[in-house]
Amino acid sequence: NGDGVADVRRVVFTGFGHGVDRLNVQQLLNSFQWGLDNRIHGALGGTPTTVSSPEHPERSALELRGRDFSFDPRTLEIRAESGGGQHGLSFDNTGRKFVCSNSSHLRLVMFEDRYVARNPDVNAPPASVEIPVDGGAATVYRISPDEPWRVIRTAWRVAGKVPGPIEGGGRASGYFTGATGATIYRGNALPTDFLGDAFIGDAGGNLVHRKKIRADGVSLEAERPSDEQNVEFLASTDTWFRPVQFANAPDGGLYVLDMYRETIEHPWSLPESLKKHLDLNSGNDMGRIYRVVPVGFKQPASPRLSKATTRELVENLARSNGWHRDTAARLLFERLDKSAVPLLVAMVRESRSSLGRMHALCVLAGLHELSESLLVTAAGDLDPAVRRQATRLLETLDTLGPAARGKLEELLRDKDPMVRYQAAFTIGVVSHPHRARLLADFLRLESGDPWMRFAALVSAGSEAGSVFGILSKDASFAQQPGGRETLSQLALAVGARTDPTELEMLLANLVSSSMASSEFTYLNALGDGLQRSGKSLVQIDRAHRLEPVFALALKSAIDSRQPETVRLQAVQLLGQASWAGAKDALTALLKPGESETLQRAAVTTGGRFADPGVATWLLDGWGSLTPGIRDEVLAVLLRRPERCRALLTAIGAGRIAPSALSTAQVTALRQHRDAAIRAVAVNVLGERNAGARVEVVAKFQPALTLKGMADSGKVIYLQRCASCHRLAKQGYAVGPDLETVAASGAE
Repeated sequence: NGDGVADVRRVVFTGFGHGVDRLNVQQLLNSFQWGLDNRIHGALGGTPTTVSSPEHPERSALELRGRDFSFDPRTLEIRAESGGGQHGLSFDNTGRKFVCSNSSHLRLVMFEDRYVARNPDVNAPPASVEIPVDGGAATVYRISPDEPWRVIRTAWRVAGKVPGPIEGGGRASGYFTGATGATIYRGNALPTDFLGDAFIGDAGGNLVHRKKIRADGVSLEAERPSDEQNVEFLASTDTWFRPVQFANAPDGGLYVLDMYRETIEHPWSLPESLKKHLDLNSGNDMGRIYRVVPVGFKQPASPRLSKATTRELVENLARSNGWHRDTAARLLFERLDKSAVPLLVAMVRESRSSLGRMHALCVLAGLHELSESLLVTAAGDLDPAVRRQATRLLETLDTLGPAARGKLEELLRDKDPMVRYQAAFTIGVVSHPHRARLLADFLRLESGDPWMRFAALVSAGSEAGSVFGILSKDASFAQQPGGRETLSQLALAVGARTDPTELEMLLANLVSSSMASSEFTYLNALGDGLQRSGKSLVQIDRAHRLEPVFALALKSAIDSRQPETVRLQAVQLLGQASWAGAKDALTALLKPGESETLQRAAVTTGGRFADPGVATWLLDGWGSLTPGIRDEVLAVLLRRPERCRALLTAIGAGRIAPSALSTAQVTALRQHRDAAIRAVAVNVLGERNAGARVEVVAKFQPALTLKGMADSGKVIYLQRCASCHRLAKQGYAVGPDLETVAASGAE
């Protein structure tokens, strides 16, 4: 309320699935944060939930899954927000958002959900990304003893006696397993070296972890401080110490919320044979708050901002303690005192504090008192954080005048990458007569950065075809890093929108007398986009202009003189035609002598057709396929029920050995949603062998005595793992970061 005292009035929760338990409510309430956008932000922990306003439940209920939310404190309008962390939500001084989850201890939210919602036709990456250099489930150094139940449960999981993930290579502890409350320190009591650091609790490990954060392009990287390489910022020998949340406090210190419970674990994760020996309610009447301040700290006078004058609140926007700035901004928003406007304008123009200038600008937006001239001034500020917020706030103007349009063009070329990144999103929201040209110019310079490229693609919207037309005429653009990917994404967006004018424009750009391999690429992307809307290239090509292209693709696919990249694109394009037209070429590619890459592409392309003859085609050629291609064939067969039946028939007839299936594939067939397939699978494959897991563990145990060869391993990683796992800035973070795996031990 301005004096450091919480005042929670009414909160409505529905749809938690199993009722509203104390942890869920605490999780949400402890994650409310005031944002620079004058909204209150909440984290939902990833639980599928419906959030509603008590005043307007019928029109404001919002179903959330894997996203966070925010609401306007005046109107109580609720909207979805990017995030999706589990327990904790924090902003840094410039408004960047951080979340975490149990085994991913620090994540940065890269973009706002509202931008993506404007253009769902673009492939959006996950909004939050892991930024620790040591991985999400990084090594931690607990000083408390492992709880006996945790040791026993881990051993049982490794032995296959109970289900559950085997974390940490089979170790009971020593890695993040209960990361909670990720918070950026924004106070002024600790030494300045701590400002901007992240603090994360590991409730399961009885410790508080600290990370230093540094810029990495438009993203960030986080790593341990140099003096905390093998020790935690705070740790306890008490196994009841459960740090779950932090707060930047009115006195400038860092406050730690200790849930203080004997056992902290989801009941579903505990085997019944262990659970009956534990009192899961032990400690539910306890809890502690710790304050972290330097030795010799002198407690300042308690703030009384609820009684401060408007002028005093404005002055507090420039204070060094983030709590004062946030609270003053919120109270100015609440009071709606128009006498603050000239004071705020003067602060934007004259304050020596860049944070004060930034906050004043955002408060003016909340008061609906932003002028175009002031935004143009702020967009030229010396501090990039002020320029970035000014860029975002250009979106609040009904129309952009000449000065604002010119400034936005400058911001797209700003020296700071975060300002350019924001400008690329903003130009998709405001009205600008030269949007297509500006985005094309931006992409020429920035297409090598996936985040910059994504921002521009989102903003292209209905002008994706125009941007494609401009860039496709630039012969050197497709040779740039990310150039071809940019054009492919633009073509996909045009296909997904299915606007006749855009489609005609794109086809006119692609169809010519002299075909090139790049056109296979872009037609594939266009076809993929059309498929999302239930259409195909064949359907939109009423004038049959693509027939020569498909003919060329058939010829190129089987022409061994063509570069493999061209042949791959040709094979993929055949999947946009008909099964009858593509079958012979795909069959030829499965004969011995063709590369495994081409054969995989042929199998994948064949699998795109719904024709019942596809299963027969794949099974007839089984005997001549290599093990790697057989794995691809099995994946394709298992995607459709009728193909599953054909596969099981072939196994039952002895044409395919049951051992060709992986354990996961056997399980999937035994548990198939189609009862008839389940019955056949059990008949053909038999019941589950409970001892198989133990046998597999024993089989691989001798590998622990071998000496690893990093150079050979890197080759295998790049060939087989990089598409899903990131390591040392290489690869893609679809699955766990391999730094985490390395930290888990050989076992």
